[in-house]
Amino acid sequence: MNISIKLIYRLALVFSLALMPISCAEDTSAKKEKYEDLFHQVLDIHDEVMPKMGDISELSKELKTMADTSSTAEKYLKAEQKLQEADKLMMDWMHSFSDEFVKNKAKVQKMNNEELQEQIDALEEELSDVKAMQQAVNSSIENARALTK
Repeated sequence: MNISIKLIYRLALVFSLALMPISCAEDTSAKKEKYEDLFHQVLDIHDEVMPKMGDISELSKELKTMADTSSTAEKYLKAEQKLQEADKLMMDWMHSFSDEFVKNKAKVQKMNNEELQEQIDALEEELSDVKAMQQAVNSSIENARALTK
């Protein structure tokens, strides 16, 4: 009987040790969910702004034509320059976001909590950047439309 108790204790110990890595594994689901939420917030803003890129092109052409035929060309050229700056901001932002987040999205599933938090922090900055880009696009378009009416 003494041998069987020792055997039971040893089996229990081996079983406990075998389960330890499973029980100690990090729960990353909350951080992954926050990452996904931020990622989609950023994409939603992009998706709202992207169709306006055609407006920028059209308004830019209109402003150039108006500048060519106006004695007060400076205000049209300045508005057209703001449109071009907003367009460049959008293109630069898309390139950066794609390189930093879209191409590496699959790696997120394998990250630990610390790595996920770094990505969340970076996405929060990205959200701020995309909002600034959105504001630049919207304000440059509003200004151009006011001049072309």
